[in-house]
Amino acid sequence: MIFKDLNFKNEFFLATAFSLFGIIPLVPSKAIPTLTGFALLLIIIHSLKLKKIKSKKSLFLLNSSLFLILLITLKDNFNFLTLKKLEQMCSLLIFPLVFYFFQREDNYKIWLGFELWKKIFMFSSVLYVFVCFYLAYKYINPKYPNFDANFFRQAILESTYFSRDPVYISLYLNIAIFFCIDFFLRAVKPIYKFLHILFIFILLSLVFVLQVKMAIIALVICVTILLFLQLELRKFLITTFIIVILPLILVTQSNSMKFNRFSELFSTNSLIENTQYNSVFVHKQTIICALEVFKSHFFFGVGLENSNSYLDSCVRSIYKHNKDVVYNSHNQYLSYALHSGILGFILIIIVLFIALKQSFKNDYFLFVILLYFCISFFTENILERQPGLILFAFLLNITPNIRTKAAKSLMSN
Repeated sequence: MIFKDLNFKNEFFLATAFSLFGIIPLVPSKAIPTLTGFALLLIIIHSLKLKKIKSKKSLFLLNSSLFLILLITLKDNFNFLTLKKLEQMCSLLIFPLVFYFFQREDNYKIWLGFELWKKIFMFSSVLYVFVCFYLAYKYINPKYPNFDANFFRQAILESTYFSRDPVYISLYLNIAIFFCIDFFLRAVKPIYKFLHILFIFILLSLVFVLQVKMAIIALVICVTILLFLQLELRKFLITTFIIVILPLILVTQSNSMKFNRFSELFSTNSLIENTQYNSVFVHKQTIICALEVFKSHFFFGVGLENSNSYLDSCVRSIYKHNKDVVYNSHNQYLSYALHSGILGFILIIIVLFIALKQSFKNDYFLFVILLYFCISFFTENILERQPGLILFAFLLNITPNIRTKAAKSLMSN
């Protein structure tokens, strides 16, 4: 129905733009900004032929303020490194500007484009799983003799084309899982239901192998909420047990699995053992240091350029291992607080709250995806790198134009 209703001949630029966003999981991280720029250019060209209407400015101005607030950093530093970091974050400004003009388009067509993106993104993520397992199959490194999470992570990271941080791989896979659940619940034919269940388990296989702890925790929380919103109680309990509880028990409690990184969470010493490979202790120390730096620079922060150096200096006073690593806050909320002070901290919370409120009203699946970002922000600086930043900016700024409930009503008539 999506491919039939979205006329590719008449809506070539729109369909191509959303298709390009859909193949992001298969695109090298360094090429994502170029791909994004081309897709946004197509949306601009498409928007030029639309009739001018009275557009809503407030939400897009608010979303763009996530970038504008970072300009506070220029009060103390105006050099190449500062400008480079601002350039890396400029998607937070460009997306609101482009989607402000794009809102002239009919909401139904935007929804069709969004549905096309979901399908392509889902298939791209499934294909990426097979690519990752193939990379692991071909990978040989004496430093990683065990077939565990570290082995899989390094096999992917050392790939020339498909290299990507496990946090962002898990981000893409988990969003694809939400889409699989959506299409499964909507599917009528048993073969399509089976296909999407199969896709879910394929995607979950790599999520559980990579063992990004917060990604799995956020996935469990969001899937549970999603199923609760979509299903009646009996179906909710059965489906949650099969899709969420069983796999989680197997991964977190199986002592025979070499790649069980969850064991750190259940160890009473994880928070106090200052050892080289104790990631729980490191995360705890980065949060403590981020809070200390924030309290010392409460109103304006330390700037985009200095956040990591201030934080790393504090962490190094306690944690002496991995000297080549420069630590960040591992918390997107605190990261904004360090960049821009209390204003940045409050602003990101307001933007996320409004986006969650609006998406909950119009599309439960978009709501849980944004909720997934909100949860992940507690342990990761997802907006500091292009693979996470661009996807977030895309979803945040398309939210005001998605009217799924209205679109489905229109399709049924």
